[in-house]
Amino acid sequence: MMKEREEEIENLLSSFRNPPPGHGVIHWWILSGDLSEKKISEEINQISDLGISSVLLAAGHGVNPRYLSDAWFNIIKLIVDRAREKGLLVWIADEGGYPSGFAGDTFNVKYPELRMKALLVSEKINVQGGQTLEMDLSENTVGAIAVNLSNETAMPLDISSGKIKWVAPEGSWQVWLIKHHFCTSPTRYVHHPQGAKDTTYSLCDYLNPKAISAFLHEVHEKYKAYIGSEFGKSVLGFFGDEPDYSIPGIPWTENIFEEFMKRKGYDVRPFIPFFFLKQIPEEAKRARADYWDVWSNIFSNVFFRLQFEWCEKNGIMYTVHLNHEDNMKILVRTEGDFFRCMRYTHVPAIDAIWRQIWMDKVADFPKLASSVAHIFGRRFVLSESFAVYGIGLSLEQAKWVIDHQLVRGVNLILTEIFSPKRFTFTNPQFIHFPALIKYVNRLSFLLSLGQPCAQIALYYPSRDLWMGNEDADRKVWRVAQQLLENQRDFDFVDEESLLTVLKIDNGGFRNLSGQTYRAVIIPQVSVLSRKLIERLKEFAESGGRVIFLGYKPFMVVGDSFMTAERSVDLSWAICLPDEDVTPHLLKILPEPDVLLDRFIPSVKYLHRRWFDVDIFFFFNEGAEKVRCKAIVSGSGSLQVWDAESGRNISLDGRPAGNGKVEFMLNLEPYETKLILIGPSLPKADAQEIPLEPLGTVLDLSDNWLIEINGEKRFSNLKCWSDLGYPTYSGAVLYRKEFYLPLERIPEGTRLFLECRNVRYSARVWLNGVYLGERAWKPFRWEITKALRPGINLLEIEVRNTPAAEFAGDLRKIEVLKHESSKRGDQMAVFLSYLQIFLKFDVEMVPSGLLPPVEIIAYGESGR
Repeated sequence: MMKEREEEIENLLSSFRNPPPGHGVIHWWILSGDLSEKKISEEINQISDLGISSVLLAAGHGVNPRYLSDAWFNIIKLIVDRAREKGLLVWIADEGGYPSGFAGDTFNVKYPELRMKALLVSEKINVQGGQTLEMDLSENTVGAIAVNLSNETAMPLDISSGKIKWVAPEGSWQVWLIKHHFCTSPTRYVHHPQGAKDTTYSLCDYLNPKAISAFLHEVHEKYKAYIGSEFGKSVLGFFGDEPDYSIPGIPWTENIFEEFMKRKGYDVRPFIPFFFLKQIPEEAKRARADYWDVWSNIFSNVFFRLQFEWCEKNGIMYTVHLNHEDNMKILVRTEGDFFRCMRYTHVPAIDAIWRQIWMDKVADFPKLASSVAHIFGRRFVLSESFAVYGIGLSLEQAKWVIDHQLVRGVNLILTEIFSPKRFTFTNPQFIHFPALIKYVNRLSFLLSLGQPCAQIALYYPSRDLWMGNEDADRKVWRVAQQLLENQRDFDFVDEESLLTVLKIDNGGFRNLSGQTYRAVIIPQVSVLSRKLIERLKEFAESGGRVIFLGYKPFMVVGDSFMTAERSVDLSWAICLPDEDVTPHLLKILPEPDVLLDRFIPSVKYLHRRWFDVDIFFFFNEGAEKVRCKAIVSGSGSLQVWDAESGRNISLDGRPAGNGKVEFMLNLEPYETKLILIGPSLPKADAQEIPLEPLGTVLDLSDNWLIEINGEKRFSNLKCWSDLGYPTYSGAVLYRKEFYLPLERIPEGTRLFLECRNVRYSARVWLNGVYLGERAWKPFRWEITKALRPGINLLEIEVRNTPAAEFAGDLRKIEVLKHESSKRGDQMAVFLSYLQIFLKFDVEMVPSGLLPPVEIIAYGESGR
């Protein structure tokens, strides 16, 4: 048994070093322009050579053959065959553009009656006091309301006869007619003549099972006919993109009023006109919340569930991300309920495309998707990343954004940033792509194993947002931020998961991952359901802790928001007056699995348990070095598994009692560290030796020979633009000779070259010895063994990003905009986001090796 366990651990380490296909980076392969077998083979070889093992096939603008044509499917079959031969796994984008659900022009042409529909203010008729408005109404009229233009008061109008006959009271009035119409969210179709995102090509009716069946028939079934034999083998599944109701009205479908009556017990139509007012009366607010409850439930069970079940039936997976996960106030308006939508996905997902995740922002929303994955026992969590981050994104920046998501539970990164050439711009960073890809793949593999270990569940108050209480969203995210800053990991939970998925077991809520929550935090809310309160009480009586923050009396509702009460007995719960995370709250939460010796908000962590091995992933999100004592859950020896090199390094630690260990946690700015704790870890490659800086031995910042764009010159270190090359993107070689009296260096001292301001990557040679590449902090290389007596030759190759070529001369961009506007191609789509990402690329124009460049002495620190 011991030998088998040792073999399992050795296999784990081997798989960590060389992860199996399907982990880490998924290359977003946008198929645009004319496709040929030669072009396809070249790109597949390029992808495989980078170390990427999965691709997402998506139609790009101007693709030839036409999307969903027979020739298109033949090309897809060819790609799948070639990918299989190279050992690549394939995802399929379910749309020819985005959002998902319009099947190109199919619903316009073949199924016009199944297009998306909405309730809209269709007409606004001005009426003065004393005037009579008399008119016949069309059959699609749902309601009417008269709005006083002076004080914005409103009165509903009777339309039961199919007519309006109304005498306006004193004042200026406007009568709004509410009708149901075909109305679609904007779509961006790959064959749109101008490449625009508009309402030309309609989405299907997300709430109509017939429409979703037609979508599956026109897309999924046709893919199945051509590549179905590879389903569940080289073809992993379908990817959906941003299905939502970004419309000027309210989601609607045939029979929704009848369905509403069945679920809620009353007719919602008299309240519908009030939904469009700025100030909604209380009773209408409750009706609107009921309507959101109904349509979001239909959305979940029709659009998402039918696709999920089709994929399950055909042995593949379904992944989809919504729109606006970073702003749940908008998401609730356009998609109803994040958790309901994600319930029917095999790989819950989010996207980070507008620099929503960045060093200067608080962005904990990736935990939404990872929480759903944990609740439902899903192994993978996907992020579509970097679409509009600018083409000048450095690998250090990309790594930071990826690490930010990994530590919050994401473990698949869908992106196209690892293309050596984007549009007409070659990325000088391409030689470093394999290093970052390998790093991500390794972490993805290890962080998808075992069980998540967070013991805290944080309730997300979707019902409050349905009622219009958007402040509840702000408060829950503040609590989330504070928990993470105090190293108290958590999962978000929603009402339906608490009621129907989580099982009460031995004083905890156990999810489908086998993870147990010992405490549930309810942020300050204005409404909870009676069923949820009874469920939470049962949990508390079994030994769990239910904690209400900023407690104030709230509305308790039944199956309808119309049946509400204000009084409720919470003597079984812990009700705290503070809305925030306080020292008192931290004391009554479950015992932490990570405890640092002081408050360090920049340190985030993820904890998973694989059999008897505890896996901790730490990330220092800040720009300052961290050195502290850490006490974490686990027993046995400690090792650092280095995701950059693949080495496993022994780490000093000691038992801290109660199944915990203590060690020194050292993190450079933006550094991650993967620490494993277990009784039978494999033999380590080396022992971690903490080093302390002893001081600067030599400053090398002056007088370098710089070779740039084929020209050589001597100069001090400065930006390339100051050297006369503001638009140069590529590699520049720096050479410098220096003398270092080695006899004056104390024995045992280790010497390192440190470059604190590299823009944006570097490779280093000393006396012809290659010391390695760095594309992210720390830009530090040990030079102890490469130094020689007398004169030493140091060579540093620095590479920037494409930003200088793209944004170093803004006049070029005006030319590009003018040319691309005529073509409607992929470049036109790219430049349509110019106002968003140009400022990012302008920031990235300054390039080069900047001072200081120093040789620093280090010595072993006390342990």
